[in-house]
Amino acid sequence: MMRWRTRLWRGARLFLWCVAVFLAADLLFPFRAAYPLSRVVTARDSTVLYAARAADGQWRMPLDAADITPSLRRAVLYKEDRWFYYHPGINVLAVGRAMVGNVVAGRRLSGASTITMQVARMLQPGPRTYGRKLAEMFRALQLEAHYSKDQILHIYLNLVPYGSNIQGVKAASVLYFGKMPDHLSPAEIATLVVIPNRPNSLVPGRHNAAIMMARNKWLQRLGGAGVFTATDVRDALAEPVTARRRAAPFTAQQLVYKLSAGVPDGQPIHTSIDATIQHNTGQILAGYMQGLQLQQIHNAAIIVIDNTTRQVLAYHGSSHFYDTAHAGQVDGVIALRSPGSTLKPLLYGLCMDAGLITPKSVIADVPVNIRGYSPENYDREFRGNVTIEYALSHSLNIPAVRMLEASGLGNFLNVLTRAGFTSVAGSRKELGMSVILGGCSVRLSELAALYCAMANGGVYRPLVYSPYAVSAALRTDSVILSPASAWLVTSMLTQLQRPDVPNAWQSAKGIPHIAWKTGTSYGRRDAWSIGYNSKYTVGVWVGNFSGQGVPDLSGTATATPLLFQLFNALPANNDPNWLKQPAGVGFRLVCAESGKVPAPTCTTQVMDYFLPGTSAGDACTHQRQVWLSANECMSYCSLCLPPDGYKTRLMPNYAPELITWYEASAIPYTHIPPHNPACSHTPGGSAPTITSLTNGITYIAEKNRKDQFQLSCATAPDVHMVHWYINDQFLATAPPGKRLFFTATTPTVKISCADDKGRNTDIRIQVQYM
Repeated sequence: MMRWRTRLWRGARLFLWCVAVFLAADLLFPFRAAYPLSRVVTARDSTVLYAARAADGQWRMPLDAADITPSLRRAVLYKEDRWFYYHPGINVLAVGRAMVGNVVAGRRLSGASTITMQVARMLQPGPRTYGRKLAEMFRALQLEAHYSKDQILHIYLNLVPYGSNIQGVKAASVLYFGKMPDHLSPAEIATLVVIPNRPNSLVPGRHNAAIMMARNKWLQRLGGAGVFTATDVRDALAEPVTARRRAAPFTAQQLVYKLSAGVPDGQPIHTSIDATIQHNTGQILAGYMQGLQLQQIHNAAIIVIDNTTRQVLAYHGSSHFYDTAHAGQVDGVIALRSPGSTLKPLLYGLCMDAGLITPKSVIADVPVNIRGYSPENYDREFRGNVTIEYALSHSLNIPAVRMLEASGLGNFLNVLTRAGFTSVAGSRKELGMSVILGGCSVRLSELAALYCAMANGGVYRPLVYSPYAVSAALRTDSVILSPASAWLVTSMLTQLQRPDVPNAWQSAKGIPHIAWKTGTSYGRRDAWSIGYNSKYTVGVWVGNFSGQGVPDLSGTATATPLLFQLFNALPANNDPNWLKQPAGVGFRLVCAESGKVPAPTCTTQVMDYFLPGTSAGDACTHQRQVWLSANECMSYCSLCLPPDGYKTRLMPNYAPELITWYEASAIPYTHIPPHNPACSHTPGGSAPTITSLTNGITYIAEKNRKDQFQLSCATAPDVHMVHWYINDQFLATAPPGKRLFFTATTPTVKISCADDKGRNTDIRIQVQYM
């Protein structure tokens, strides 16, 4: 008994001494699993979008836990180290068996290396000697002391060699099979299991026959061990070896560079990109752009957004990244460009929230001068009175500028700033009324995020490029439109009776059920088409990165056909009930002539949506009661109305600017006869409005040219002549629609316009000669 206790004590002392020696050696000769990894950018399903070689020149792509499937784990352990989870890094029985076998054979038959020992050798490679083997055993013990078994297996699968400069299961799977490890078939798993033992003689693409022989032998062994089912083995044996060296994946190139900035090498970058949508939209884009090359249109950009999460599902900064002749490496998604008319839907939504308009509200599309700014429509035509929904669907410029004036430029810029338009925020001091027509710089990503907000009831949220950033984005919500006005804008943008339906699609059944808006910048340099439905928002830009304009370039003809193709290719891309009317929207009858609440005399009425408690409830005044002489050649006011012998008529109550346009364009309209000349009373009503010049503005003129300034005005319907004065000196008498000219002779000029009813307007301008 005493002898047994002595032996036990000696054994314990020896064990403690060995532990102490090991701990001391571990401190003196530390060993950690440090190795460089490739930079890898992945899609939302972990598909590799981009990979680069590690710092040491090796393709070594870091594995995710999901990459290591149970089948792959079992196959590797069965072939390399069946007792991996049961030994401390050294399999003593295997070492003994290998020593005996090698001595008997007189040569090296087996190395008895465990997976942990192989990891030690891969981390510190060197010549295979017995001394080196002892060092590997010590390093293996160190690894087991500092890492878990799963961590060691993970390191092994990252480092296992596959020939050339390919290391690790993920790199081999991507570069040899073009797929992720979790998508490998049993035959492909067996292929990756056998190559590491002979990486130089089993090179995929060169030695596939030898690979098949080795693979099939191990498939049968793996099947016999229960790693694969009999059915899997049978199918795998019949599967050809298709492994070959492939180019490293490189898609969504501009997004890769955008997200890689500042990220250390080897740190995986996970994106929200949907690999299938990215691939399919890229194919559509490449095919579509081939047809535009002959028109000298060389560049395009696309972004696809999931409306629910705001995750970016597809990102194409250009149509051909390697097209160096046309700057294909420029990122068109974030390049600053003129937005054309694409900001108009936001403006009309803001005006609806302010109670200024409804879809059937009527606005005059006639020449206008707003603080010296005189916008023109795209086709340089005027249409007179139009509804708001017509103005938006036909992208008329003048109504948009008038509504921007009514709602306030500052308010509009504030909303754009809250909606993430960084360039607008940084240059707002230089921006004017032309901003609504494209007089600013925006990014495709910003426009797409804005339209995504309209698809989400007016709630803006920054775009998300990583699936892990969704929760953070939720904290930055900003309401830019009410759900009611967002729905009204969406309803108007879904109408098909509009000029920006491409000609080839007008009678086609393939037009997707979406809301969309086009835009074309000045000089035809940028063509836009942004659309959305319940599930997706898609933004398209087409043009030339060089800024070269193209006569045939337009949002309608160039960008919208591509937008339609993209929507038709997206999976399960709409909810049939997505246009359900929200609670904050009501409907009412309005006068078709004015869009206002009908007066008793309004005979033509139409249905209109409105925002209860917000939309204006003014009664219609498009007609006025007029007293006329018996021969209808003269009108009366209440002070000169005779006791009898007169007629009462309802006559159109045209706005002064509309009458001016009618007169200038020789468009017939119903005139109110001249007022009773015997009446000494000055009638009420609006004084003339000088439309050609703006009060308080400084105008620049060339000193030697004696530039002439134009005079024009808008008057009330009952005005037939106006009298012009310059610096209180009479100039001329003319009909309201006639344009006159004068030359300024003083730096400060007073301009007066009096109508034939005695109503007068004065303005003052400054003239600076250069």
